[in-house]
Amino acid sequence: MTKLYLTDHPDLIVERAGNGWTVVRLNRPKSLHALDESLARSIFEVVIALADDEETLAIWMDSTTPKAFCAGGDVRQLRQMSLDGNAIGADVFFREEYAADLMLHQYSKPIVVWGEGYVMGGGMGLLMAAPFRLVTPTSKLAMPEINIGLFPDVGGTRFLAERGLIGLFLGLTGALVDANDAHMINWATHISHLSKEDVLARLVNLNWKTQNSITGHYHLVADALAAIHRPVGGDVLKNSLDEIGRVCRGVDFLEDYNAIIALSEITSNLWLKQAADNLKNGSPSTAALTWLLWQWASEADRPWAQVFALEVQLAEWKIRHPDFNEGVRARLVDKDNKPVWQVQKVESLKQALGGVPSGDDESWSEILKKFGVD
Repeated sequence: MTKLYLTDHPDLIVERAGNGWTVVRLNRPKSLHALDESLARSIFEVVIALADDEETLAIWMDSTTPKAFCAGGDVRQLRQMSLDGNAIGADVFFREEYAADLMLHQYSKPIVVWGEGYVMGGGMGLLMAAPFRLVTPTSKLAMPEINIGLFPDVGGTRFLAERGLIGLFLGLTGALVDANDAHMINWATHISHLSKEDVLARLVNLNWKTQNSITGHYHLVADALAAIHRPVGGDVLKNSLDEIGRVCRGVDFLEDYNAIIALSEITSNLWLKQAADNLKNGSPSTAALTWLLWQWASEADRPWAQVFALEVQLAEWKIRHPDFNEGVRARLVDKDNKPVWQVQKVESLKQALGGVPSGDDESWSEILKKFGVD
């Protein structure tokens, strides 16, 4: 590996691996490689620079430790900003993070993300923006914002809706999925039975000259990864689909909310019970906003730019919502796991929100009107 001096950020390593491959590596192991505003901006700047770098034909993205690719955004820092009266600083983080995600969705060169260990929240944003998404037997993926009072952002508005009622259930409950289930719902494109080093070595040995176009390069990468794909044990989500379809229908918020929570008392499926408990103990405002966003993104094909534009506005609303500060306090700061949410008993969609998550997108305003929230 040869260091590529595109950034001086201490939490981002950029190196040439050889034969047209550039490695972009997250390096914040103590926080499980959580993103903050400066790291998100640095990722954006580096990958933009690599778009014009003639020596870079493809990008490999991973982290320096196997425990996690990226466990999300640095929400403790965002909460502190809010408490310090610097909510605008938190707004900047979301803009930087979403700009990086949007740019990756629109990228022309092949990007491979090695999603080993925990991939959650902001890590899912990076993973889902790549055309090639590798997981391993140790991978655990989730959009767990229900636990901290944020909402499934970083493009989750769209990539949850694209997975239908399964996506809605995963957004409402923040349930963890393993490699096989991630592959089943196309959160992952491949499951690797080889080590990171072995997979990268195979890719570095590709003969680009046999396919002299960007499309051809994509085919070469796809063929190489198909050769290493191996299913692994574990189909918890797959084995829960009938029950999910029974309790999560996407027609009435209160019906979905109560039916999912009821699973906690009646199911013998431990994964479903944990999912139900997450919703039961999670932020009502997050649940309501997640349900509404799923409705909005399911209604029509929303371009990524439109998705992130709306998410920016809703993040600014949610970061100022009392549930966010309280959720992060209870889960990650004091760690008493006893959040006192703004709404204690959910009686309606509008009441659960505790406010109006307005935005300037007309189609979003129509969704709020349709469900009696405006």
